[in-house]
Amino acid sequence: MSGGEKNAGLSFPHDTSYRYLLSSKKLFVELIRSFVAREWADQLDESDLEAIDHSFVLPDFGRREADLVYRLRMKGREIIFYLLLELQSTVDMAMPYRLLQYQVEIWRYLLRNRPAADGGRFGLPAIVPIVLYNGQRPWTAPKQFRALMEGQDAFGEELLDFEYVLIDVERYTEKELLELSNTIGAVFLLDQTADRQQLHDRLAKLMGTVRAMPEELKNQFLNWLANMVAKQLPEPREAFDELIRHFNERGDGTMGLQQNLEAIRNSGLEEGREQGLRKGLEQGLEQGLEQGLEQGLEKGLEQGLEQGLEQAASRMLRLGLDLEVIGEATGFSREKLQKLRERLR
Repeated sequence: MSGGEKNAGLSFPHDTSYRYLLSSKKLFVELIRSFVAREWADQLDESDLEAIDHSFVLPDFGRREADLVYRLRMKGREIIFYLLLELQSTVDMAMPYRLLQYQVEIWRYLLRNRPAADGGRFGLPAIVPIVLYNGQRPWTAPKQFRALMEGQDAFGEELLDFEYVLIDVERYTEKELLELSNTIGAVFLLDQTADRQQLHDRLAKLMGTVRAMPEELKNQFLNWLANMVAKQLPEPREAFDELIRHFNERGDGTMGLQQNLEAIRNSGLEEGREQGLRKGLEQGLEQGLEQGLEQGLEKGLEQGLEQGLEQAASRMLRLGLDLEVIGEATGFSREKLQKLRERLR
């Protein structure tokens, strides 16, 4: 898994988004059917998929591990093969070599864990390597393995070779993604957004698609969207930051308290923001209007922040902090904090 720069306005990190989404067999099948133009992809069904729960680690690449590996039985035929999905947000010129190493590690794992072959027969399952890339820069890495070899043009088929499937998020047009009318198309479209205005515009265009999503995929999509948007919105945490600076400047053994306040700030507000955004997204989608969506987001965020502040205040009360200090950090009145303290008893 490789990190990297994304759009300046909004950022959707691979490790917390695509891995979460594509761990769903439904959504993984949707990805393959939508963006892999192969006959076998059209036959793909989630009932034929099995996630391989094993880490395939490459010591030569900073101990990176493969992102997702699925085992697939092809319908109507006794053929079992594997899909290796690698998630990228930066161009990796060594990608064919890395994918080869992943394939070898998968074969080693399978050979170690399968019964002895009958009659001395030996065979390896096919592995289809797929790269999902969401960086802004064009993907310039070779797609064929032999292209990495110096002087390869002097040889024929005697050289090792394979070609991976590239799914390049940024290269699809808005029209193409809207025409898919499915969850993964909506995710790609929002992943391309450069600023919040474009996010609002595209969410409005996706209203019908989101309403038509199966409930399971809709829940995943809204959770993903709320989580991603929450990380990009302005963070009204100045009071918490000021409080932490105050304790830090005193330098009188309050490091533990500072760490507690950091934890409170990070968990309470983030949880509240995400819950509120999820609620706001649902309200906006129900209204079905761009204005309704924006109002829903604002209302949901406000409710979520209030809830997050209450959670943070509760944790501060449990720490035994003075009501005045908590009031400065949260903006809550002394009366409200006293009522909150009563509820905790």
